[in-house]
Amino acid sequence: MDYVAIWEEPDREKGLDLEATKKKVCELIKEKGLKDKTIADKLGITPQAVNKWRHKGTFFVLENLYVLSGLLGVSVDELLVPIAVKKWDVFVEEYGRQNR
Repeated sequence: MDYVAIWEEPDREKGLDLEATKKKVCELIKEKGLKDKTIADKLGITPQAVNKWRHKGTFFVLENLYVLSGLLGVSVDELLVPIAVKKWDVFVEEYGRQNR
């Protein structure tokens, strides 16, 4: 049976929502029960620096997302929150259907 699916992808021209990305990272850290010291040791920074970006509004260096993604068990893409998402309809044709 043919159908129409909605395709979504980040609008790369709009960029990232850094505040929403930070919130998502912090929620995952809390869910995993990671301590600031553990994160700091893996990132090569102080626990105070981790605490600062988690609680006081400053944000960490984006390169650290690779390490954080490993600690959190998710891909970097899953951590990033785009400002906007592009959506469009895609026609999906049944595989192997013969034209009659």
